[in-house]
Amino acid sequence: MSTIRGWWQEDQARDQRFFVHELGQYVHPPVDCEPWIVRSIIRQHLQSPAMWSVFQLQDLLAMSADLRQSDATEERINEPSNPKHYWRYRMPLSLEQLMISYGFNEMLSDMLMDSGRKQ
Repeated sequence: MSTIRGWWQEDQARDQRFFVHELGQYVHPPVDCEPWIVRSIIRQHLQSPAMWSVFQLQDLLAMSADLRQSDATEERINEPSNPKHYWRYRMPLSLEQLMISYGFNEMLSDMLMDSGRKQ
């Protein structure tokens, strides 16, 4: 399964349609899936009426320019067509580093509160 950033890199025509129809942006989308785009997509999912919203850790970290990987292909967990690429993803920071990433943690907490998924 691709990450949001990986999905964004797969098809520019689809990105353009998504950018216009789902994000309401009427300019040419950036080539790279910038943190604000990832936040917009995750926010949409959080605000859906679905009981569950499940995200890959990589997608949550991609909301922050400071925490995400520099290369989106490094975020992929598994590539079935490559026999040497099984479950290779490793979180690029320690839990201690994540705990003190106050700006990121506050942003995610606010998104959860705004969506009604955290009280």
